[in-house]
Amino acid sequence: MTSIRRAESSDLDAFLDVLSAATARLHARGIQQWPPRFAPSKVLPDIEAGHAYMVWDGRDAIATTILSPNGDKDFWTPDELTDSAYYVSKISTVSGYDGLGSAVLDWCSRKTAQLGGELLRLDAWRTNFDLQKYYLCQGFRHVRTVELAHRNSGALFERPAHDVTTAGMLKYGLNS
Repeated sequence: MTSIRRAESSDLDAFLDVLSAATARLHARGIQQWPPRFAPSKVLPDIEAGHAYMVWDGRDAIATTILSPNGDKDFWTPDELTDSAYYVSKISTVSGYDGLGSAVLDWCSRKTAQLGGELLRLDAWRTNFDLQKYYLCQGFRHVRTVELAHRNSGALFERPAHDVTTAGMLKYGLNS
């Protein structure tokens, strides 16, 4: 049975393992989106702040996400950062769980609405056009693309947050 819960410091290695599995799949498709393994310092602060979540299938970690009220100042304008929004990052899944990524996004939308947020936002790599199309199919709209020499990400997306439970969330036990 699958379920979602807030990640704890003791979950750090499992969180990084799920990200690494997703990265390996991307690299196998020729998409050089993430490093082979994230440094713990890229995730641990969000875990400690209570912004990181993991989906578990029994004792196995199968998905990760970070849902934070803090937007990336490199991408979002000062005015946008005052909007009632939450920001998704480090969303990843392991193989074999069709529709899980969509269910996690829906859970993030619901959690955002429950926390009083009106928008769910994210940024994607500028060169990963398949991922950008995926987000459009998930109900996001493309806000703009920001190009910074020191960042590979910058394709910005948002969608309204809704406090609804979807079929995918029910399938994966993400309705709590």
